[in-house]
Amino acid sequence: MKAAVSSTGTEMTSLVDPRFGRCRYYMVVDVETLEFSAIENTGQHMQ
Repeated sequence: MKAAVSSTGTEMTSLVDPRFGRCRYYMVVDVETLEFSAIENTGQHMQ
């Protein structure tokens, strides 16, 4: 299973960003293997 979390950075040690829609990155993590990828939130500055 994969889970998405709002993140302030691209590493697993990055802090969770409390602003889901305005976060810098979305961290997608496979909870079984702990493989992850960071996806930049291109809409973080939208109004």
